[in-house]
Amino acid sequence: MSVQFNRAARIAHGVVALVALAAVSTSMNIGSWKHSQLPDHVGYAGGFDAGWEHMANQPAYFTVTSCLLVLIASVAAAVRPAGHVVGRVVGRWGAVFAVVRIASIGCIAITGLVFNVLLRDDSPLVGVEWWNDTLAHVVLPVLAPAVWLVFGPRGEITGRRILASTILPLTWLGATLFRGPLLDWYPYDILDVPGRGWGVVGPTVGVILVVYLVVVGVMFAVDRVLASNRLKFKRG
Repeated sequence: MSVQFNRAARIAHGVVALVALAAVSTSMNIGSWKHSQLPDHVGYAGGFDAGWEHMANQPAYFTVTSCLLVLIASVAAAVRPAGHVVGRVVGRWGAVFAVVRIASIGCIAITGLVFNVLLRDDSPLVGVEWWNDTLAHVVLPVLAPAVWLVFGPRGEITGRRILASTILPLTWLGATLFRGPLLDWYPYDILDVPGRGWGVVGPTVGVILVVYLVVVGVMFAVDRVLASNRLKFKRG
């Protein structure tokens, strides 16, 4: 059996799914008891009260959306080799899940890079907030790409699927910028259009999108090499 479909692969993808689920769950938990907080010196003043309002808004944070994509892609990779009904359904929608997988790796890598380079501050975190931060911003951005690198699945990435994968982060971005003026709220200060203006926010977003394309482009190149080597190994 191919390494990408063996028991170790299913376990590895399952572990990633559990980490992603824990990250999403702790985000929801935080939203249930903590109000949204405004960064210092931003040009917007809206927010969300603790409880269902803040919990329902959690996917507005790119981190949570990225973790959800990783969760979906990892569950699909874990069950696809199985012979039960869910596995067969995932197999039929293989192209869709391949696009989600590409987006999940690209988005979670961006999450780790952008948060730790641009957004992290010195505020001490304890308890569930520390766990959430560690899982979503440190563990998952390393673990998800590493498991994909080792176990694949291989041969799923194409130029067309890479372009299709950009729909997911662009949809999040479009929804965020559309909601921003209506709610007077943005999830991150780097998207602070009222305070920073489009002259700053636009190039920042552009650079992040370029980094996303670089990440998935590297995935494409690595996938081609590994898939080719696997084929040569089988023939040999």
